[in-house]
Amino acid sequence: MICLLDGTRFYAESCITYKPALRNTPLLVTTGQGISIAANRASTNIGISKFTPIWEEIDRLRVHKGIVYKANFNTFSHHSDRFMTALEKHIQDARSMRYSVDEVFYDVSHLYRINVDLNEHVQALRKAIYKETGVPTGAGVGKTLTLAKVASWAAKNCQPYQGQCVLISEKETDTVLKQMPVGKLWNIGRQLNKHLTQEGILTAYQLKQCDTKTYHKRYSINVANVISELNGIACLDISVEREKKKQIWSTASYRDRLHHRDDLFAELAHHCAEVMRKIRDQKSEMKTLSVFVCTSKYDRCPPFYRRGELTLENGLTDTSFALQQLRALFDDLIPNNLAKQPIYKVGVGAPSLIDAEVKQFELFNRFDNKDTLNNTLDQLSDRFGKGVIGFACQQRSYHERQGEIEMLELENYYTDIKDIVVVKCV
Repeated sequence: MICLLDGTRFYAESCITYKPALRNTPLLVTTGQGISIAANRASTNIGISKFTPIWEEIDRLRVHKGIVYKANFNTFSHHSDRFMTALEKHIQDARSMRYSVDEVFYDVSHLYRINVDLNEHVQALRKAIYKETGVPTGAGVGKTLTLAKVASWAAKNCQPYQGQCVLISEKETDTVLKQMPVGKLWNIGRQLNKHLTQEGILTAYQLKQCDTKTYHKRYSINVANVISELNGIACLDISVEREKKKQIWSTASYRDRLHHRDDLFAELAHHCAEVMRKIRDQKSEMKTLSVFVCTSKYDRCPPFYRRGELTLENGLTDTSFALQQLRALFDDLIPNNLAKQPIYKVGVGAPSLIDAEVKQFELFNRFDNKDTLNNTLDQLSDRFGKGVIGFACQQRSYHERQGEIEMLELENYYTDIKDIVVVKCV
C-alpha cells in the first residue's frame, strides 16, 4: 500500500503561513502579470481558480479586496524543505520518495499488514504536519503509485471524502475510477487523452478494462503500465531513482520586451547559469550549448528568430566557461536594431547531456570544470538563496512596469537579514 501526501494549494498557503491575517482574503500567486499559479480557498469560493489570466479577474478581485503575491521561489523552497523534513520525521522507518515540492510518496504496507487503521494514521499525520508547518495537506492511499494518485484526486473532488481517501476494496476503487476523467490520470497527457477520448475511453475505469498488450503496441509501455497499476499490479517503484533528464532548458518571456543589448545578455547569462546548476544537480555534463531569442508574433515589428548551437569537445559543468561560450555566440543572436525589434522570449538549453557518473575519462585531457568553485557557488546559493552570488554578467536590470494590479512580494525570511521577522512583546 502506497500513501501520497501533498500540500493543498501549497504556494498560496505558504504565503498565508507567513501572513496569517490574510487567511480569509482572496489570494493569488503569480510569476508576473500573466497567469496565476496558485489560489487559496477564498479565491476559489468567489470563482477565481489557479491558471486564470489575472487581467480577466481585476474587477472581481477589487470588489472582494483580493491580493496578488508575486512568487518568491526562494522562500517557497525553504518552506518546502520544512514541510518535507516534518513529514519525513514521522515516516522515517518507511520507504519514501519526494515527487515534487509538495508531494511525497511513502510505503504504508508494513502498517497495513499489522491491521493499522490507515484512515486514522493518515488523519493523525495530516494534523501533525499542519501543526508543525501550517501547511494543510491532502492524502490518498492505494495499492500502487497510480492508485495512490487516484485516491489523492478523489480526496479533493469526490464525496464523501474530505481531504483524504483510502482505496482498499476493489468495489470502492472502481466507484472512484468511474467518476475520474481519463485525462486526470497520472502519466496520461493532453495528446494521449485526446487519442483515448476519440476511442471512446472517457473514464479511468474504462481504461482499466483495456488489454495491456494491445495498448502497449498501440501507444507505449507507459500506457500499459497505467492499465496494470489501475488493476492493482505494481509496475512503478518508489525505491527506483528517477531517470536523469536528457535535456535541460531555462526559458522566459518578457512582457515589456528587451530593448537593450546589455539587458538581453544579462538575461541569457542568468538562464545559462541556471541550466548549469541543474546539470550539476543531476550529475550530468553538457555536450551541446543551445541558445535562442525571438520577437513576439503579436508585435508590429518585423519577426525575428535566431538560434545558435555550439558542440563542446569536453563534457561541461563549469558555469564560467559556459558564459564565455555564450559571449562568443551572442553577436550572431541579436537583431541589427534591438529598439525596432525588441526581444520577447529567450532560452538557453543543453539538448545533449552525458552522465558524469559513468563517463569515460581521457588520460591526457587536462580540461578543468572548476568543480570546487562551482560547488561552492551552489552551496552558497542553497544556504542563502538564489542570486546571492554569481558572475558579474548575470547582474539583471530588467524590471516589469507596474500593471493595473498591485503585486505584493513575500519577504526572503530565510536568506536576507533585513527580512528577519521581528516579534515584539506588548
